[in-house]
Amino acid sequence: MKIVKFGAAASAKTDERELELLNAFAKTQLKVDEVYIFSVLLCDNEVDRDLERFPVETLKELGELFVGATGICDHEWRSENQVARIYRTELVTDPERLNSLGEPYCYLKGCAYMLRIPQNEELIAQIEGGIKRETSVGCSVKSRIRGGLRCDAGYAADRKRRQSRLLCFAQGTEPCPRKKGDG
Repeated sequence: MKIVKFGAAASAKTDERELELLNAFAKTQLKVDEVYIFSVLLCDNEVDRDLERFPVETLKELGELFVGATGICDHEWRSENQVARIYRTELVTDPERLNSLGEPYCYLKGCAYMLRIPQNEELIAQIEGGIKRETSVGCSVKSRIRGGLRCDAGYAADRKRRQSRLLCFAQGTEPCPRKKGDG
């Protein structure tokens, strides 16, 4: 079962530690002026527009699975759409913010890099300018557990009740490892 969650992107500072981590994925040792580093909000513990969410434990597991994943454009798995690679992740908790379930808001932050080459300059400028800032991730999970109010009436029926705020959602648990060639 595949789940897609949406997030945001922002530029990040390149330092020696970050460079060392991302060079683990490069065939040659890249230098600071050869890479553009940015962070992306990959997924979180909030109920999304498809009435799905990831519990914190699943976010931790996904953090390990997303390291090394390729960033693509437009949901098209073609080699020319591969533009970035996630080289580390971090689970972030915002104690000042609660999700819709009253839990501390928690999200999985991905740190990604792309090469500073002519083909990427327009995309880098769009990220820097705040134009390209949306991200989405896809993953497979072994199970979806229903949670929330009124879920006994059936998941599909509750999806139609979104405006009534009777919240029913599915929690993706037990993420599946990426298959070879999945990025």
